[in-house]
Amino acid sequence: MSRSHGDTSPYHNDNDEGIQAVDVVSDPAAGSLLRSKLTPPQVAADYLPRPMVQAALAAHPHARLLLFLAPAGFGKTTALAAMAESRRAAGDAVAWVSLGPDDDDPSRFFHQLIQALERAIPGLGEDARRYLQNTMRVPVAAVMESLLADLAQHDVPLLLVLDDLNLIQDAELFSALNRLVKLAPAGFTLAVGSRVQPPLNLATWRAKGLLLEIGPEELRLTEAETRDYLDRCGLTLDEASLAALYGHTEGWLVGVHLASLWLRHQPQASRQMVELIGNQAAVGDYLLRGVFEQLPLDLQETLLNLGVASQLSGDLANALTGRHDGQQLLEQLEAMQLFLMPLDRERQWYRFHNLFADFLRARLKDRDPERFQQLHFNASLWFTNHHMQNLAIQHACLAEDPEMLAALVDGCGLELVNRGQLGAIYRWRQKVPDAIAERFPILVLADVWQRASELALPEANRILDELLTRWGDARANSPLNDNYLAALTVKGVIALQKDDLELCVGLARRVEGQLGQHSAFLEVAVLIIGALAQVMLAQPEQARRLLGLAQQRNHFLEGRFLDMQLAQVEIFLALEQGEVKRAQLLFDQLRAQVIPWFDERSRALALPAITESLIAYHQTRLDGLEERLAWALSRVDVINPIDIYARGMLCLARIQRMRGNTKEALATLVGMQNLAARNQSWRFYVQAVGDEIALILQEPAVDRVKRAEQRLKSVDWAKLGANYSQRAFNPVLWMQGLVRVRLQQARGHYSEALHEIAQLRGLLQPNWHGLQQLRLDLLAALSYQRLGYLERAQSLLVQCLVGAEREGVRSLFIEEGEAIRLLLQQLEASERQPALLGFIRSLLAVWPGQAARQSLEVLEEGLTDREREVICLAAKGLSNEEIGQQLALALGTVKWHLHNIYEKLKVRNRTQAIRRARELSLLQ
Repeated sequence: MSRSHGDTSPYHNDNDEGIQAVDVVSDPAAGSLLRSKLTPPQVAADYLPRPMVQAALAAHPHARLLLFLAPAGFGKTTALAAMAESRRAAGDAVAWVSLGPDDDDPSRFFHQLIQALERAIPGLGEDARRYLQNTMRVPVAAVMESLLADLAQHDVPLLLVLDDLNLIQDAELFSALNRLVKLAPAGFTLAVGSRVQPPLNLATWRAKGLLLEIGPEELRLTEAETRDYLDRCGLTLDEASLAALYGHTEGWLVGVHLASLWLRHQPQASRQMVELIGNQAAVGDYLLRGVFEQLPLDLQETLLNLGVASQLSGDLANALTGRHDGQQLLEQLEAMQLFLMPLDRERQWYRFHNLFADFLRARLKDRDPERFQQLHFNASLWFTNHHMQNLAIQHACLAEDPEMLAALVDGCGLELVNRGQLGAIYRWRQKVPDAIAERFPILVLADVWQRASELALPEANRILDELLTRWGDARANSPLNDNYLAALTVKGVIALQKDDLELCVGLARRVEGQLGQHSAFLEVAVLIIGALAQVMLAQPEQARRLLGLAQQRNHFLEGRFLDMQLAQVEIFLALEQGEVKRAQLLFDQLRAQVIPWFDERSRALALPAITESLIAYHQTRLDGLEERLAWALSRVDVINPIDIYARGMLCLARIQRMRGNTKEALATLVGMQNLAARNQSWRFYVQAVGDEIALILQEPAVDRVKRAEQRLKSVDWAKLGANYSQRAFNPVLWMQGLVRVRLQQARGHYSEALHEIAQLRGLLQPNWHGLQQLRLDLLAALSYQRLGYLERAQSLLVQCLVGAEREGVRSLFIEEGEAIRLLLQQLEASERQPALLGFIRSLLAVWPGQAARQSLEVLEEGLTDREREVICLAAKGLSNEEIGQQLALALGTVKWHLHNIYEKLKVRNRTQAIRRARELSLLQ
């Protein structure tokens, strides 16, 4: 086999123009092939109408889903094309997509679907197309929601045909199609051609009368129609031969056509028809061989060469056969009715019927496997040179040429990454031996990303470092190519997971020095990574500068994935400054403008769920918060920075603590400590330890202080703090100091606590650490109050409350426990400012344990012992008479007690009284 793999080969080209983007059409051949996939096949003038199909369509005019379900050769595509032609003639809009094996990918599927819909209704799908730009994973549900919104703006009846849906397996795509059938406006119809039953909600649509199923029985030829078909071919059979032919083919359209070709070349074969036995598949195989072997030998060889290609043009036919009359050859084969069908009206593209194509490929592979591979190699070269990368890759796989496959995937890899096709890259990578793959950056990055996705971060990092050393210049100012920058981007993502913030900042600075010279997607991604790292390093001005540069470069991109990441960093920046209301405003904008673009189950929404939860927690809006956080934290992904993930775990533990679930809170904190220790992220480790000690100190146990001190001493604070000694803010020293303050106050050493607080203030950055400043003011107010400096304590507490009320922050007060609640109650009794008094009361109203305290107040001021007995028996289901018998009371007395209970509990009936008593713990 003569195949060259030198750098001069047509498929090996480092220039971006050499390998075009997968979905960018820059070649007339590629453009005409795409148009053929979006155009219904032309219905032949001698097409034999299917009366049963027409009758079924006429009887179900309101069906939303038309399912043409039958094995190969029953004429599904032709029947669909005839229906589409009829609908278009009636004034309906028609969109058509002929699906192929490489369309089982959300990005490619939706690109074609949107183009097909836009051809049918100009302007439809413009917004949806932007969802497909620059995203690591296509937001399938969001794309479909956008299309549904567009469809609702048009009242033109629309037929969408998806032929060969059996080639699609992606579960998200079928979920999206279910929503399309369910929610599309009136006048929309989805017609599907498939060899197998698709995993759609067929039972639901069937039960609602929205599904019309057209199967082999409706598509078969009757015996009379078989006779008519043969008559058109100039063949006349006697009754016995016709009955035998019909019995063998059972009205199978392609079988009847094969029989007509066979009979045309063997006039005496009608006698053999009576003797032919076997099932439909065996008959088909027999007839295929019979027809093929009757052809001249040179034509047989030509057909074997052409059969390797799933689509054929005249020029491609020349490349596969060595001829110069490829277009004329294809037209001759069509005229001979050798199962070659035009894909467009201009007859630029053709394909063999699947049955005949499978027969040709199997025959060639069995007879001459080397020739089979060489032809696929030639086809791959042709498709590469005409910028049809997916088809080129498909043929490289079939050629079993890993070198060519690796070069092709590497050439268009960045475009695939940008379009959310990481999965496709990894599938192709599996077909390339390691010794070859390691020479191609994109394939190695696919390996690295897979390792990182499995959270095997050290191994992924080791591979990356080896590759960066081999591929590029390590000097800070050396030029970067896009492959090298892609590797640096992955390294930055992993560095965030490893809490290596200095590395992230260094990568961003290196890219900043060469801004505008690389892929905008990669540059924006690295700048975002750097900005987030600088937020964590308490460097707000530098973070804002990087965010500004990222915003400038992001204007060159149409996608929303990086928009969401930019917004996330801005929200995080606001939270670190203590600007909770600004964070809420930014999140509201994110929710309105970006989040709807993503599938509600997408892992990409885990980060927004965590940041939204952090905001809600600060403002003690706790309804449903624990469930949302649990959902987000269950979706660990390499693309989720450990900083935000760890804060989410800390937030979850604090919510659990607020709700009195101390065991769950402790388990969450232990899990956070294990995660942090595994990644050597010690600032998160000490945060979890600090909250664990706070949890111990708020227990009623008499040995709580001793246990808290033991836990404090179990941590080597100096060793852990040394990891952050070069940073402007040392998070380990901060947490150690905060724990000491709480311990000193628990011991009653309030002067020592004030000394610790003064030292902690020196650690905080000006105009930063807003919430930490509030916390210190709160703890200082408590110490002053206990030392008898009441005026100073009240002044500090009011100052703290004013700052907290401005941002709606309540969580800080609750976190510091019962002593702060009592302090607030004292201030409530003397406070005269309405706004501040309202905030104090709202804060006390959400304080954990408030229901239990209300229960005690009710018992002291309201229910008597006898009334408690009555409501307890009522809660057990006893009637008024039964309560009277149990307590030796008259019926009227029982009713009088119940009336008093209703008044005191402020309810109207027995059911409400029992529910309220249960809430107030009165039934125990």
